[in-house]
Amino acid sequence: MDVGDEAVNASAFCPMKSTVEPSQGRMRGLYAIVDVDALARCGLGVAAFAEAVLDARPAAIQLRDKSSSARRTLALLRELRPLATRANVPLFANDRPDLAVLARCDGVHVGQDDVPVALVRELARASGVSLQVGLSTHDEIHLARAFDGEDEGPEGVPDYVAVGPVFPTENKDRADPAVGLAALRARCDWLARHRPGVPLVAIGGVSLELAGAVGELCSAVAVIGALLPRGAGPAALVEVRDRARAMHAAILGGTA
Repeated sequence: MDVGDEAVNASAFCPMKSTVEPSQGRMRGLYAIVDVDALARCGLGVAAFAEAVLDARPAAIQLRDKSSSARRTLALLRELRPLATRANVPLFANDRPDLAVLARCDGVHVGQDDVPVALVRELARASGVSLQVGLSTHDEIHLARAFDGEDEGPEGVPDYVAVGPVFPTENKDRADPAVGLAALRARCDWLARHRPGVPLVAIGGVSLELAGAVGELCSAVAVIGALLPRGAGPAALVEVRDRARAMHAAILGGTA
């Protein structure tokens, strides 16, 4: 049987205390990304992997599904919704605010070429729901433009920004050049001066060994590859749980 089809053994998991207060918009620690394509290569089921990660009570969890149909992605979001709610962890969709609305996600993460933040808020408001909106940035211009208000006004300001890739990554096709720790520090400092309190999420190539150094600079760290197990079989999900716990603890060991 594929390990992704097996139920997670509840006796193997002792959930950590949540470090998230969604009502206060606080985001600190591990921002776990559930990458459907990466999980397929590992032979892991999406819900089983998400449940193992949620045991660590990360700051947020995001479903990243770049190759499925909209119907399939919506079904996965709806499957993850009760798991995230039970763990008191906000669930984010990737790229698709329409699916985030339909699945009643807590938020959506969009990129520079996706639906603008202001239109995401307009869609959510028209649908009678509230969505947190995160925005990817890859350079100083993107970061400044996210908050200048000239194009879309206050409605266009994101709830958090992502910066990356910090280090080289194999989990994104045609990834932008890695920015490194020095540039990450500069952007964290810029955000603290101009938009204090807005979380900055670092992403890209962050390993467990690097998680503490990155966590010292920013609010949260988005992780894909470092959560994936190296082993196979039923023990793989326990490894995922342990990896998520270790990453979350290492990031929280910083002082940001």
